[in-house]
Amino acid sequence: MNNREFLVQNIEAELPRFERVFLALPEDKLSWRPHERSKSAMELVTSMALEAIMCPIFMKSGVVDYLKLEEPKGKSVAECWSIFKQNFEEMKNLVSKMTEEDWGAPSKLVAGDTAHWETTKGWMAWGMLLDLIHHRGQLSTYIRPMGGKVPSIYGPSADVAE
Repeated sequence: MNNREFLVQNIEAELPRFERVFLALPEDKLSWRPHERSKSAMELVTSMALEAIMCPIFMKSGVVDYLKLEEPKGKSVAECWSIFKQNFEEMKNLVSKMTEEDWGAPSKLVAGDTAHWETTKGWMAWGMLLDLIHHRGQLSTYIRPMGGKVPSIYGPSADVAE
């Protein structure tokens, strides 16, 4: 198994885990935040959907300009989940069909004229997946204080026995 195949396998394994966390958020408490400087649950979900939107963009073009991205149109967690899943599925399909040359091609995340991250498409894809897993963990800590039940992620949580 090469690095691209391993990423595809990981995306397939992680998508159901993302879905369980997204959909465990109590819809009536999405403005909850653990601290005034923290994002609310809905802001975090929207931010994760936006990051997912970036994935097929850099896989195709090699460049994402953060300043040119539009906020996801999702107004609910379910809509943001749909946006997230659609874009991650697209990235998975792109990666599975890439040549090794394209996988190793340059990629960068910019804000206007300022480059914030320059690497290969492959490393950027892994970095995005790992960053989103980090944010999923952050989001999972919101669920219980919001009055919800933390779902199984890599095994049963204290709230559910699966």
